[in-house]
Amino acid sequence: MPPSTFRSASFGCETTDVIRRCVRVVYSEGGSNTIPGVPNEARRGPPEKKVAHTMLRPFRRPLAVSGVLALLGMLLGASKPATSPRSSVLANSWRGFQPGVATREDVVGRLGPAPIETRRSDDLRYPSEGRPGLNDRLYFRDGRLALVTSASVDARYPDRAAIVERLGEPEHVVRFVTQEYLDYSEHGLRFICDKAGRTIGTIHFEPRRRRVPADYPNARIDLRRAAGSVAPADPPAEFRVGAAQVSISPQRLDDLTASGAAARLHVAQDLKARAAIFKNAQTTIVFLGLDVFGLGPWDVAAIREELSKRGYRNVILAMSHTHANVDTIGFYGYYPARYAGVIRERAVSAVLKAAENLRPIRELRLGSVEMPLAGGRVVDLVRNARDPGLLDPTVSIVQAIGRDGRPVLNLIHLACHPEVIRLEETRGLSPDYVGTLCEEVSRRLGGQTVFLNGALGGMVTPDTRFRTQQAAERMGRRLAEFVVQAARRAEPSGSYRLWRLRRTVVYPITGETVRAFLQDPPRPVDLYQGRFKTEMNAVWVGDAQFITVPGELLPDIGLEIVSHMKGRLRIIVGLANDELGYLVPSFDFRVGHYEERTGPGAAGGEITRSVGLQLAPLVPAE
Repeated sequence: MPPSTFRSASFGCETTDVIRRCVRVVYSEGGSNTIPGVPNEARRGPPEKKVAHTMLRPFRRPLAVSGVLALLGMLLGASKPATSPRSSVLANSWRGFQPGVATREDVVGRLGPAPIETRRSDDLRYPSEGRPGLNDRLYFRDGRLALVTSASVDARYPDRAAIVERLGEPEHVVRFVTQEYLDYSEHGLRFICDKAGRTIGTIHFEPRRRRVPADYPNARIDLRRAAGSVAPADPPAEFRVGAAQVSISPQRLDDLTASGAAARLHVAQDLKARAAIFKNAQTTIVFLGLDVFGLGPWDVAAIREELSKRGYRNVILAMSHTHANVDTIGFYGYYPARYAGVIRERAVSAVLKAAENLRPIRELRLGSVEMPLAGGRVVDLVRNARDPGLLDPTVSIVQAIGRDGRPVLNLIHLACHPEVIRLEETRGLSPDYVGTLCEEVSRRLGGQTVFLNGALGGMVTPDTRFRTQQAAERMGRRLAEFVVQAARRAEPSGSYRLWRLRRTVVYPITGETVRAFLQDPPRPVDLYQGRFKTEMNAVWVGDAQFITVPGELLPDIGLEIVSHMKGRLRIIVGLANDELGYLVPSFDFRVGHYEERTGPGAAGGEITRSVGLQLAPLVPAE
């Protein structure tokens, strides 16, 4: 019986309880002493816990261990898991605690109350062993340990070689520039190794079916490229850059929601429209970043049509997706029409203001840095709640330096939902971490900062401990440090080309909630026989290459597309010119799950992947 079958098998309640109790007895009374690398004091249960373990009290310890294994064998029958029962039980344990078996009471009883404060009883954080300043995060479901994202040193898995020797070749690999993701879902484990092969993060969970089929094209993704340098070039005399921002915070709060609860809202931090314009003799490219949850296709079209009348036809409208602004799509039932009109008007004015600021520049500079995925997440900053460990840790910057040597523009990019803040609790409208991130980057580097989000789908989200405005501001300041590092490492562009290719994309809408919304939207949409037409774009600014997607792309697809892109800086822009929800890879489509319902449907991810892979290798002529 493969681990995935074991996980979903429907044993009777008494049988399941017997298995769990037997395994807990082995752990607390000595069976876990064979786990390499776990200190003895962490393996032993406290004396008072042993009183409760009456099931095997008459037996000696060796007999108890063998009896448990025999009982497991009888219960499971002749089916065989991928590993032996003992190694399967022990391989994915964390400090002797087995996901799916250990309870919250087991963990707290042995380790004591978690010393790192959180506001949730199902989220415990303990300091990482051997990694000062980091923490291990434990998630509980129905009182049992479901997941651990650990930065602790684990002597069983010190490096990539030891991992492969013990578990075999990984099921799925992503080689980032400075680190590597290894997926062993059938063993209930994932790892992050640094460039030298040392393990810096381990993810523990119940064994499950492998996510990526062995022969699937993205089972091995390699983002590393041979080192090289490009000779810097001087910008043409006609090359200009302009940037600006305007407030899009609502002046009235009484009509933002249907319930009238908006009367209790306030603006905790100013919401912005931020615009960047790149212009040469032939082409003008506009990036327009908005602090909005999203916009409906009718509002996106209205903004772009107004800008087109004024000569700006190559517009990438990128929504930050802050969850601390109201639903300006009307997806959840109420469309704040007046406020949407304010956003449209001010978005256009941000671009026009940026046009007034157009000026010649001395150079474009391109830089990036990877945030460390210690513990399978960027500790206290970013994690993937759906597929732990799998996210793009890259922070990028395209910086325009004026002729006076000062930055004119910082066009910055990373991938994470802006959802630190729980708006229903704080009642404070906010750009979430994006606002402070942009402010801090501008304060430290100078110039106007414009934010673009990335492949944040399924579910790349903050790893913060609290859901407040203050927590969002702290996250913004910490992320700004990575942007500053990227700017310090930036190198001059070897090109000043401006190029955009638009590709029409048609999605069959089968996702339940998106289909219901588009069938009865606040404003008319072009939905023909259940199909919705939108677009993806390939954009080049100097040596920086962008591919835009009309929704929340899962990292699997984004990383595969990036691996085929040719630019020195490679950027996926999410929620660009449309917001169709989650774009899920076909191999990981889970019928009935939240992301699957809240997106175009089963074909959405594969369509996006196909078009993205067509756009990725395109390099415009100079």
